[in-house]
Amino acid sequence: MDKLSKQNIVKSLKKSFENSAGVIVTHYLGLNSSELTELRSEVKQAGAKFCVTKNSLAKLASKSTDYESLNDYFTGPTALIFSKDALAGIKVIKKFSDKNEKLKFVTASMDKKVIELKEYETLAELPSLDELRAKIVGYITAPHQQLINVLNAPAKETAGVIENYSKKKS
Repeated sequence: MDKLSKQNIVKSLKKSFENSAGVIVTHYLGLNSSELTELRSEVKQAGAKFCVTKNSLAKLASKSTDYESLNDYFTGPTALIFSKDALAGIKVIKKFSDKNEKLKFVTASMDKKVIELKEYETLAELPSLDELRAKIVGYITAPHQQLINVLNAPAKETAGVIENYSKKKS
């Protein structure tokens, strides 16, 4: 790889580091191409980016970013997941690594904090932002829906009585 290519990769990685709310470091040793393709697809669906690169380039790119603390973890067959919603990235990696043990979680970072295995597993169990929004909307609309049901009930019952009465008469 020539020097210009390396510089372009470092620039691209630096942008990814700067534009991410969270970065996950994994080891992917043993994953075949179809498994990597499946992983990339799942990560992309979660709105994140899966990236395999040289550790030395990742170290250069992470300098002067919030993720510089991850440099010690860039060893071995490293893959990085850049996510604007850190929780979504963690959930995808946890789900994939549960069904495929070849993908190993190394560490993650969000809000300038390095996340270890225990925290990672706890975060993976939390509901996503979309799930939380749906619950909040449900809580807000539930009383209104119940009120509408209560107000509509007498009208339905009255209509049913009238309908039954008219059937008896005829």
